Amino acid sequence: MKYVMGIDLGTSGVKAILVDESGKVCCEASKPYRLIQEKPGYCEQHPEDWVNQTMAVMKELMAKQPVHSRQVEGISFSGQMHGLVLLNESREVLRPAILWNDTRTTAQCAHITKKKLGDRLQKITKTRR
Repeated sequence: MKYVMGIDLGTSGVKAILVDESGKVCCEASKPYRLIQEKPGYCEQHPEDWVNQTMAVMKELMAKQPVHSRQVEGISFSGQMHGLVLLNESREVLRPAILWNDTRTTAQCAHITKKKLGDRLQKITKTRR
């Protein structure tokens, strides 16, 4: 029997399923991770929590449905929206990730919109609005 694993890294936790070749969901697992909201508008998470909890749900799936890892032919990931993960030159995480739902820059975003600076910002950041 062949399997695929689906993993969703959400804002509040990671969820995973193991599906067999007929499309049957054989088992599922989930693990939470905490939001860091130290000030109003702040929403951050430790990227290490994403990795650790993802590994934990993968191990849990394999324990619930005892299959050999060679039988898992694919792994599909989906994730929460954009977030800022700052790394140093050694690719080590410098600080908690700032998540998509962090609103601490609301005033600055309103200023950019009011001054019609969106096109200029898009050219600098290469990010579409």
